[in-house]
Amino acid sequence: MLRTRGVPVGSSLLRAALGLGPGPRPGRAASRERGQGWLQPAGYDTGVTVYNSLTRRKDPLIVSGADTASWYSCGPTVYDHAHLGHACSYVRFDIIRRILTRVFGCNIIMVMGITDVDDKIIKRANEMNVSPASLASLYEEDFKQDMAALKVLPPTVYLRVTENIPQIIAFIERIIANGHAYSTPKGNVYFDLQSRGDRYGKLVGVAPAPVGETDHSDKRHASDFALWKAAKPREPSWASPWGDGRPGWHIECSTIASLVFGSRLDIHSGGVDLAFPHHENEIAQCEVFHQCQQWGNYFLHSGHLHVKGKEEKMSKSLKNYITIKDFLSTASPDVFRLFCLRSSYRSGMSPRPPTWGGVSTFPARGQDRAWRSAGARGSRVTGLPPRSHGLQRRRHARGQASAPCRGRLCGGRSGLHEGAAGGRPRPGGRAVGEAGPHQGGRAGGAGGRLQHAGGGGRRHGPGSPREQTAEGGC
Repeated sequence: MLRTRGVPVGSSLLRAALGLGPGPRPGRAASRERGQGWLQPAGYDTGVTVYNSLTRRKDPLIVSGADTASWYSCGPTVYDHAHLGHACSYVRFDIIRRILTRVFGCNIIMVMGITDVDDKIIKRANEMNVSPASLASLYEEDFKQDMAALKVLPPTVYLRVTENIPQIIAFIERIIANGHAYSTPKGNVYFDLQSRGDRYGKLVGVAPAPVGETDHSDKRHASDFALWKAAKPREPSWASPWGDGRPGWHIECSTIASLVFGSRLDIHSGGVDLAFPHHENEIAQCEVFHQCQQWGNYFLHSGHLHVKGKEEKMSKSLKNYITIKDFLSTASPDVFRLFCLRSSYRSGMSPRPPTWGGVSTFPARGQDRAWRSAGARGSRVTGLPPRSHGLQRRRHARGQASAPCRGRLCGGRSGLHEGAAGGRPRPGGRAVGEAGPHQGGRAGGAGGRLQHAGGGGRRHGPGSPREQTAEGGC
């Protein structure tokens, strides 16, 4: 059973939605071995246990604030329409978020990073004969519309990569100063994985390549990954101490999360395909930047949406996807949410029968009443009790204020504010609780345009590429 301060919650639908349980059972010592290096945080016990990818077991969800949780969600790389694989991940985490807030009374400050400069964006912009900035702005708004149509609550604030270049540069400078990164004569900056020793691989247990193994780039070791990439012709770039260039993929999320939440993050979420290398590299970057033993306390990963049993995941690269818009043109968002409730959030899913010749796998609009009445029992297909349910606990009703976050939403300091070259952080969105309109908070600026973020450098030309073959955007 789920627990909330001694009051049992017996809904199997809630348990299925969360993928949560009562915690590790007696006699499961072997399963604990994976989490021996994990430090259980001190703070507010929400009364919930979650499956933590860091430990590979169910751990008590303890958040740093007075019933306030910090949550960073990897957002989209905005170069095309979102598909049902993306929808599965965001709907599943939306269900968890609603249960934590409405049933367990936990305020959540959620930040989502938007990758709006990327080699995929550049390639697509060239194909469409538009600027990368215009393309990114178009598909960012398209993504937000899709999330609203799926009834996914917006994050407290969206933060774009291009609006935080000065802070990213400052983040990289500190990693270099702490002895964990190096620049090259070509103008690239790489994270030195050998400097992490056996601390790398906390999330998925992947060790860096042996010392001395190199490829044909200017890296010291093949396993090192880019923090800053030197500019290439006809691609967007910004001025930096190492020359004109653009950020690497992993440093973007580390910087954005640290700007708001500082050296301690309660929850980090994303698809299971992001666990390595993206989230593993985020952990390495943040722990050496903040000089802390544990930066993120809980990592939640959503399973894939499969299209051929367990043989093939839905993805754009495999060209086997159905866009959210195409799906919702014939089917109900409530039915899709109920489909997501049929299994644990970390499990892979495939429709039954497992055929994707069209979206007819799901009941059409107007034909889903039986699904709703059978599965949701009048709860708007969220698996939640009404908002007036007795288990809903609001600390402000008892006159107790929630603790502020440590970053820029609440005026705190994350260690980056002084170092950013003129890029003064801008507040955006609400700090606590559910966000307002689906546009969420903005970090300043208009639309998705690339901007001069303070003194963070000038922009040159249209876009830029990624490294590491496993990379692909959040």
